[in-house]
Amino acid sequence: MFFLPVLYLPLLGQGSTSTPVSGYIELVNRAFGQDQELVNGKQYYNRHSRSMGHPYLLEGWAHQGSVTLRGKTYHNIWLKYDIESQQVEVEYRTMNGGDNQVILVNDRVDEFYIGDYHFRRLKLEPELSQIQFYQVLGGGPLVWYIRWEKKLVPVSGDSRFIEEFTEPKRHYLVELEGNLYAFSGDKTFVKIFPKGIQKDMKRLIRSNHLQIRSASVEQLELFIKAATELITEGGTR
Repeated sequence: MFFLPVLYLPLLGQGSTSTPVSGYIELVNRAFGQDQELVNGKQYYNRHSRSMGHPYLLEGWAHQGSVTLRGKTYHNIWLKYDIESQQVEVEYRTMNGGDNQVILVNDRVDEFYIGDYHFRRLKLEPELSQIQFYQVLGGGPLVWYIRWEKKLVPVSGDSRFIEEFTEPKRHYLVELEGNLYAFSGDKTFVKIFPKGIQKDMKRLIRSNHLQIRSASVEQLELFIKAATELITEGGTR
């Protein structure tokens, strides 16, 4: 994909009136008119030209989705989620026919969808200094939150690269009847539930051949639906 010449320039509201910024603001005006909240961020540039792999969720290219900024939702846009630096990037076509990419300001992002993947910006883990983006699965009495993580680590043996991105890692939290729980695997997950349905929950995991730590998001979504039904039925016994 073609990108405009790389300049690390703050966008609107950043206090600069130099010619390059003015030119960029004109570009944004032509692309989005006066409503520029969507592209009010930092100009993207590739900080990892000597890194193996990529920092993104999914395959590393933009996916269609939506983003809500300060309560206003923008649909049918192209997004990438950098899980190494916890940043959301927007790609768009300019009036000149070129492609451009900006990094959104995290404080303005309420939630976003990349395809069917739904993320919200939340403060769920007190030990983390910054508010994080969490993928949200389920609803009602049972909600799962997934915090995705990648790291940059040194690499040797290849003069072309100095570092590489690790495989994505998931950190789980579960909200059950309004209470938030962390867990590390199937056994600790089952213990979250009332004793009266723990055996049924364990049976549900086994019957679906589910390994929570390695299950795909799609498998987890199906399991959460079944687990929610089990919780509801258990509550009416």
